[in-house]
Amino acid sequence: MTNIDPDVLIELGEWAALGFYEGLDLPWPRSYGLALRRLYEHLPVTIAPDALLHPVEPLPTAWTMTSHGHWYATALIVDADHNRGLRVNRHVADDRRARFPHHAQAIDALVADLEPRLPHFGGYTHSNPDMRRVVHEGFEAMAAELADRLAEQPDDPLLLALTDYAAGVLAFWERTREALAQAALARPELAPIAAAFARCFRQPATSFLEGLLAVNFTWMLDFCDSIGRFDQVLGPLFEADLAAGRLDLGLARRLLDELWQSFERLNGWNLQLGGRRPDGADGCNALTLECIDACQRNKLRRPNVALRLSDDTPPHVLRRALVVLGEGSGRPALYNDDLYIASLLAADVGLTVEDAREIGFGGCTETMIAGLSNVGSLEAEINLAVALERALRQPGAAAWSTIDDAVSAVQAEVEALTEAMAAHHNAALTARFAAGDPKLPRTFFTRDCVARGLSFEAGGARYNWAVVSYQGIANVIDSLAAIEQVVFADHAASMAEVLAALAANFEGHEPLRRRLAGSRRFGNDVERVDQLGAAVVEHAWRCLRTHRTPRGGRYLPSCILFATYGDAGSSVGATPDGRLAGTPLNDSVGPVAGRDTHGPTAMLASVAKLPLHLAVGTPVLNLRAQHALFESSAGLEALAALVRGFFERGGPQIQLTVVDRATLLAAQAEPERYADLIVRIGGYSEYFTRLGRDLQETVIARTEHGAA
Repeated sequence: MTNIDPDVLIELGEWAALGFYEGLDLPWPRSYGLALRRLYEHLPVTIAPDALLHPVEPLPTAWTMTSHGHWYATALIVDADHNRGLRVNRHVADDRRARFPHHAQAIDALVADLEPRLPHFGGYTHSNPDMRRVVHEGFEAMAAELADRLAEQPDDPLLLALTDYAAGVLAFWERTREALAQAALARPELAPIAAAFARCFRQPATSFLEGLLAVNFTWMLDFCDSIGRFDQVLGPLFEADLAAGRLDLGLARRLLDELWQSFERLNGWNLQLGGRRPDGADGCNALTLECIDACQRNKLRRPNVALRLSDDTPPHVLRRALVVLGEGSGRPALYNDDLYIASLLAADVGLTVEDAREIGFGGCTETMIAGLSNVGSLEAEINLAVALERALRQPGAAAWSTIDDAVSAVQAEVEALTEAMAAHHNAALTARFAAGDPKLPRTFFTRDCVARGLSFEAGGARYNWAVVSYQGIANVIDSLAAIEQVVFADHAASMAEVLAALAANFEGHEPLRRRLAGSRRFGNDVERVDQLGAAVVEHAWRCLRTHRTPRGGRYLPSCILFATYGDAGSSVGATPDGRLAGTPLNDSVGPVAGRDTHGPTAMLASVAKLPLHLAVGTPVLNLRAQHALFESSAGLEALAALVRGFFERGGPQIQLTVVDRATLLAAQAEPERYADLIVRIGGYSEYFTRLGRDLQETVIARTEHGAA
């Protein structure tokens, strides 16, 4: 124990810190297990006055989007989140210092002592808990597996830490049960919720209500990240209860609405609908459609709903999704399920066919296997525009005589960036095994971790890989196409002149900038431009896939930039596509905003020529469509054909923003009147008025596509 006074921690209600110090002299990671156990044993359970779905927050006294206008955080100095695990919240420490001035010195000492003890290594990590096992087997079966494993290795510190964690979970469940039972005495509408909660989670669910409460409870335990295959886990219970007259549809819809609103309020992330079942049949069911309708009723940015469309998905499911998208929800995003499954199986990551069909996206849209995987979802980023810039600054760049010289130079820089990334992140991920948070919630709720006696971070999951996102794809393609046309085809400028213009950020070189910017662009089905793009991108992605992570899986490419493509361009100088230094790069895998001028079919054709099957981490594609397309049966049929055509050509994913330019400009001018205006950006939905001005401009600049 350090000189931190435990009585002060108790007075402050810092139970996680108290438990952590209690186990500080025990073998790692015992202190993490005791921290979560004490946290769950002591914090009160909130029964919200207007809510039915409980718990309503993973840890009480939350700072939420609603209460504080920012992402979820508890009002605790030491708590945990889904990405890094145990953490120190400095903004809460500042608040506590003001509320407890007589403990200001102790709070400062706590922060100073714990921050170096709670490090985080590597990139961002989303996950999907094993909801199938929770609903179909129950917590007690999972705890029994842990007990059997501990009997075999009674001194294993990880298993002992998990035992403490499981005891805390059970205490949290029991206090939630008691709080609901007490509240139901005064609120009769809570009676069925309290009764179902008393039967849920610990044992297999026997009804949709029990299953939904178990899923919600488990989601809270993972600190409100992603849920996985929601309709596949709960759909059969939903359909059986409806058929038997055991479920009131109005109640079910109210509960779904509350779950959607919890995702928004607590900054939750992803859930998936549809797609192949493990037996290969299409999995769309009645709950699938109800969840699509919940997106319509709740015009929110979250949850980030992914609709997996197989070749056997009934046409009315896609049509219903398009109707809802036409109303501006931004959800669901649409996925080519059969291509994802085939691409995963070809990626040499050890998947069985049955498990490959259990795709469960995390966060924005990072590809993982629901309940069975640890996917470093944004483990790293590789900026192709940086590779281009480094190639252009080579001493020999002025002497390039063909476009092949430029392509080779860019490819060499991509290789160097990839090697550096892998070396850095392999070291960081290795450090997680013994020095970072072991992610006990994910270790417990990810299949095979307990059976193997390995933590989630140490490779305990059945499948392990890491997703790396690529930035600046279209900027590099357009830049190479511009060099080829202006320098090597038209001989309108020399490479030396282009390099001088770039070095000056085009000041004094405006005619050359306009000529470069007016060259052929990616996104217009121009074969030569698309060939250049495919050559660079395929080389980059195949290079990445030669690297393995310390957990045992591969690095897999993706292109998921959410709101980061502005920052990605901030440190990149001027590029030969006419882009000025420091301005945003293109959004994800699509063309530079506004440069696709030949219609949606041409744009999708260009994107489909990239080796997208290699980027199975998910290559995000944003498309802005006209309202008129959604206002008639003919328009909806045309849109459905457009989506299906893209999928047939090898497109893996597409997401739609349906808002016109005039509305976006009005929202810029009067943001207070458009607070709920949603756009797709990168891999998720965001309120337009929450974006920075530079990103707003890129959304406005997107081509607004009509009929092909």
